[in-house]
Amino acid sequence: MSDGAFGNRLSIRYVLAVTLLLCVAGGILYVSRGYVAFQVATVVAYAVALMGVQLLIGSSGQISLGHGAFFALGAYTAAVLIDRVGIPYWLTIPAAGVIGFAAGWLFGLPAVRLSGPYLALATFALALALPQVLKHPAVEGFTGGVSGIGLEAPVPPDGLPLDSDQWMLVLVAVCALLAHAIVRRLQKGPCGMALRALRDQPAAALAAGIPEQQWRAMAFAVSAGIVGMAGAMNTLLTHFASPDGFTVLLSLGFVAAVVIGGTGHALGPLIGALFLVLVPNVAEEVSKAATGLVYGALMLACVFLAPNGLAGLLSSCAGKLRRRTGRR
Repeated sequence: MSDGAFGNRLSIRYVLAVTLLLCVAGGILYVSRGYVAFQVATVVAYAVALMGVQLLIGSSGQISLGHGAFFALGAYTAAVLIDRVGIPYWLTIPAAGVIGFAAGWLFGLPAVRLSGPYLALATFALALALPQVLKHPAVEGFTGGVSGIGLEAPVPPDGLPLDSDQWMLVLVAVCALLAHAIVRRLQKGPCGMALRALRDQPAAALAAGIPEQQWRAMAFAVSAGIVGMAGAMNTLLTHFASPDGFTVLLSLGFVAAVVIGGTGHALGPLIGALFLVLVPNVAEEVSKAATGLVYGALMLACVFLAPNGLAGLLSSCAGKLRRRTGRR
């Protein structure tokens, strides 16, 4: 097959994939109203956060137990900018990304000198400390203290036949596509190559002249920026930001969701977000007295039955199906 024909096939597949995605998105938007639209938008927002965590764990091999802190930072960036400054709500998402990137760079530059459990403990300490800082009386007038900051629901642009939840679903979905494009570009470019080299063959990468601390800090900062954007989306969806909503369990849930979804697959963040948002509700319906037990059992089952993540399991099953179909 010539290069032109191969390129045409890729173009056709890309157009078909985009068309199918738009049709599915339109169908979801049409049937999603009220709480359903809110749940779908929440899943998408958490999928964006997991994209950032997956970039850090999957591409660079760094383990962070504190990315819930950057999620909280993005959430409070949106809340403070809307409530205290009065800027348009849609501008708070990129602003939270910039603040998260800066904070990730400042924290990551010294932290990436650590590795393994030491880096995990440093980020874990960040997740423990930030909620207490947000409650401190010195910043209470700025952050709202224990009470947090409440916001009004975002209003859709005039002329759109959408309610607030549907409009937020559209806005979050567009931001998710942009975040996905950023992550894919980084993974396919020189940054991704350098991070994979440092992850898989650190001695060879250092011998080749790859600056380890610079690239690891960059991965940490980009990851924090993407998670910060997701935090801003969450604030716009819930219309509220409170320190008690960003405990250390959120950071641990991010890591667990990335592992369950699959660290090396594009669908991993979406599957992990579905698990993170929907499974606790299912576990509560099964047994309100043992929600944690049911949730933990389901998590352990996913880890043992799908060590490469649920996305890896689906990919393996699809590959086996293609091979069987080809033999026939």
